[in-house]
Amino acid sequence: MEDGDKGGFDHGILLGDSGYACRPFLLTLYLNPQNDAQERFNRAHGQTRSQIERAFGRLKRRFHVLHSEVRMKPPRVCRIVIACAVLHNICITLGEPEDEDEPDQDQPPQPPYQGQQDGRGVREYVTRHYFSRA
Repeated sequence: MEDGDKGGFDHGILLGDSGYACRPFLLTLYLNPQNDAQERFNRAHGQTRSQIERAFGRLKRRFHVLHSEVRMKPPRVCRIVIACAVLHNICITLGEPEDEDEPDQDQPPQPPYQGQQDGRGVREYVTRHYFSRA
């Protein structure tokens, strides 16, 4: 993603905490939100990261291999994580108990991002476009 080949707003973004620099493909929190839109962005960012961390927690509880450091080469670790995710989905299909998730809310298609290609520019675009109230 850093090379720009598959990074940037059009190809998806990552969410990171304040330990990371804000980049076009890695959006971080506003350290000192200056308006309501930035506060809503921070709240949504935190809620989204929380959902993701809970999903990781469920996988780690179900598959002990993910619970601690996996001492293997990255390609093998990727296959293990994918296998765990597939098995997790099979468990759901077979009716293993699982917390109910909120239904997805359909979002209308958005025009491609054409703005400043740095982390702060992308974050400002997301904040203005999705968190400002008209």
